[in-house]
Amino acid sequence: MATMSDVNFDSLYCLFKGEPGTRKSTQALSFPGPQYWFSWDRKMNGIMLPMKRWGIDPKTISYDDYDDWAAGKKQLEKLQVNCPYKTIVIDSITSMADMTLRQTMKLKYGVSRSSGAAAGKLVAGIAVNEIEDYNAESSALNELIALTKDINMFHKVNVILIAHVVKAEYRDTTKKTTHISRQIVTAGKNVAAKIPAYCGEVYHFNIEQGFVEGAGGDYSLLTEHTGDDFARSAIGLEKKIVFGDKPLYDTWVKPAIAKLINTNNTVNKF
Repeated sequence: MATMSDVNFDSLYCLFKGEPGTRKSTQALSFPGPQYWFSWDRKMNGIMLPMKRWGIDPKTISYDDYDDWAAGKKQLEKLQVNCPYKTIVIDSITSMADMTLRQTMKLKYGVSRSSGAAAGKLVAGIAVNEIEDYNAESSALNELIALTKDINMFHKVNVILIAHVVKAEYRDTTKKTTHISRQIVTAGKNVAAKIPAYCGEVYHFNIEQGFVEGAGGDYSLLTEHTGDDFARSAIGLEKKIVFGDKPLYDTWVKPAIAKLINTNNTVNKF
């Protein structure tokens, strides 16, 4: 049986969510290395500039590009047994869900062993997913959470899930009041909605102001629920962080963890 004195804050389980271009991947790079990236977005060249700016050795960042769920699952199962990394980044769960659906189509539109015909559905000659395929997406995302949770807890490794969001409109039962929020993008809405519940740290990335000639934009993130954008932090981060070009981990996360640990140690003395 564990007690709260056994809680470890040196290995976080995080969700970085926001619209494209809000520096989610850049700030994942700021976490301790060596790192391993599951590159489902397949755009690792996008973090080369911040890597150089922050003086990060490229040899400490390992990655593989993935175009289906099977290969990603196999790698996660290897990391369950042996994980030499301090941070694992899933970039992104949105693309991973897409690649899972693509895998179902690739397998279904092969020749059926029994009939010798294509097993899936075509619309105007284009292969499309069917309702049951979204069960595969849900299963893969559930398995992703389970495997990364196991790695996070057993090997004391930071895990960062990166997700894209889209605006969604909700109406109350009277259909008079409209609430607009941003939700994680996956093909199945229900599975996307439950992903944040598994994450201790949920940061919503945004741009504080629009582009200004010669200045760019002020990149920021939220760590507290605003009603429109879900976020939270268990390590005592401030509600809004305007990070700009500064590394998130060394500037804000690491000091917050140190303060939290020191506070716990002080309490334990009495």
